[in-house]
Amino acid sequence: MSETSDDAAIKAHVEAGLKDLCTWAAGLRFSDIPPPALSQAVLILGDNIAAALSASDEPELRAYHERLVANGGAQQATLFRRDAPRMAMIDAAVGNGLAITWNELDDGYTRTAVHPGALSQPLILAAAEAGNLPMSATLRATVGAYEIGTRFARAWPGTLPRLHPHGVYNAVCSAAGLALLRGYDARQLLHALSAAATMVSPGPYSHPIEGALVRNAWPAAGAWLGQFACDMASLGIAGTPAGPYDVYTRGLGAPVKPAELTDRLGGDWTICDGYHKLYGACHHSHAAMEAIENLLACRPELRGGKNVKSVLMEGSAMAMNFNNAAPATTLGAKFSIPHALAATLAHGADAPGNFLDQSLRDEAIIALRTRVSMAQLSHVKPWPLDRPARVTLELDDGSTLVAECEAALGSPARPLDALRVLQKIGELAERDAPGLAAAVVALREAIDTGQPVATSCRDWIAGFFA
Repeated sequence: MSETSDDAAIKAHVEAGLKDLCTWAAGLRFSDIPPPALSQAVLILGDNIAAALSASDEPELRAYHERLVANGGAQQATLFRRDAPRMAMIDAAVGNGLAITWNELDDGYTRTAVHPGALSQPLILAAAEAGNLPMSATLRATVGAYEIGTRFARAWPGTLPRLHPHGVYNAVCSAAGLALLRGYDARQLLHALSAAATMVSPGPYSHPIEGALVRNAWPAAGAWLGQFACDMASLGIAGTPAGPYDVYTRGLGAPVKPAELTDRLGGDWTICDGYHKLYGACHHSHAAMEAIENLLACRPELRGGKNVKSVLMEGSAMAMNFNNAAPATTLGAKFSIPHALAATLAHGADAPGNFLDQSLRDEAIIALRTRVSMAQLSHVKPWPLDRPARVTLELDDGSTLVAECEAALGSPARPLDALRVLQKIGELAERDAPGLAAAVVALREAIDTGQPVATSCRDWIAGFFA
């Protein structure tokens, strides 16, 4: 494929940006990271571990975890489930990678859609535990991988809405985390990222909407690919210095914004710019769910959908994609705004079973889904107010109720305070890892008060299950 002079100039800009990003990340010291970013990293780790634990009883995931346990092998790292079995590092990373987004309760980043925590942390945690590395090294890798993942997604936002970020950035995010954990220099880190970029999974965004459960496997695949890319990089087996341009722009057709690779690098910490979820559904449904809850707070007799003739949800252009009114899998339910709104009407937005396996057979939800219609709002504000909703309930007597939510609670525009995230972590982990919330609190307190972060990742994780 021939390259024009314009292509060559842009590619050179990308190469320079990637080298600067890798130089910065490889040189990042734990002491360089401000306490608010470190404290947020701990909160995100806890939130994502709790999200993985919450899915352990889903039948497909449980079956895969039981297969990993049966394989035996070296007891290097923990699989996040009730009995906390230990296994080979990469098996734990893959098993936790399969679980981490299963219930759609992991953290995310909305300036451009990507989940760098879910894509990098299964491998970071498993490798740090297996190597008995300190939490200071674990947190450095966590923050650095988040920064690299968000920078890639901001540089190539045009992969959306055709491709899902879990596939487009899975190998890159996990390779970034492991390379930083291993202490790769800038050249080795660039080798790892350039190799990983060629191994990404071009998973269609339509797959989760249609309920294809393979979407939950993309973070797991990324964990394996990230390790492989780092192993190759350590041997000098790499891509080209501007290889991500060839993959994302020339291959996947996404225009690039090279400046995003380094803009305010080390000044703005993207790990402080994300969101936490209250509800186990695609984030594009959250504002509408909250709007319905606001209506029901004034009209509690409507709970269960009684006397509700129809529901109109108006939202962004992106939200219009999530219109599958008859999802066949739990993932399809999580990416179905009709299902989310029906479940909210029937049981409340925070009902624990709304998007789990039993919800697919819930007669109240099934009946209400058919009453939901969707339409695009004529005007939507820029980020972080780009996921609004207006909900209109038409009642049997012909009257209507309307509520608007400009940004859902938990989004960057209305962030959850740490206490509410800790409450969520405690609730999700109470049965299987009762010490998780306390471990998160203790580590954040050490950071916030300037105490040395002396505990190892292995001991920190062991404390969850004690």
